[in-house]
Amino acid sequence: MMMLITAVVPPSRVDRLTETLALFGVRGLTVSHTFAPARPGAVVEIYRGNRWSKSFVPWVRLEILAPDVDTPDLVRVISRAVEPVAVSDVLVWATRVDYLVRIRTGELGLDAL
Repeated sequence: MMMLITAVVPPSRVDRLTETLALFGVRGLTVSHTFAPARPGAVVEIYRGNRWSKSFVPWVRLEILAPDVDTPDLVRVISRAVEPVAVSDVLVWATRVDYLVRIRTGELGLDAL
């Protein structure tokens, strides 16, 4: 069985995280920019002398397809790579993938990874 591990992390931790995942043996992942709600009063900017609070801040979403047995280790690797950030700000979750096919070759399941 396979799992889709998704992590939402601050942009400042992406390079460190991808380097750590490469050392773990992760060959491919999907990275996309996203926005998450800011904590009230956490991000205040001054524009033309007026203070205003941002309601959304930029984050990065990483998705990794991995065998089921690697999931706990990958979650641990991700949490250690982003450790200096407040843990409550980082989200990591795993979703079971029942069916996977690589269209180009027709490979199924773990062979498609």
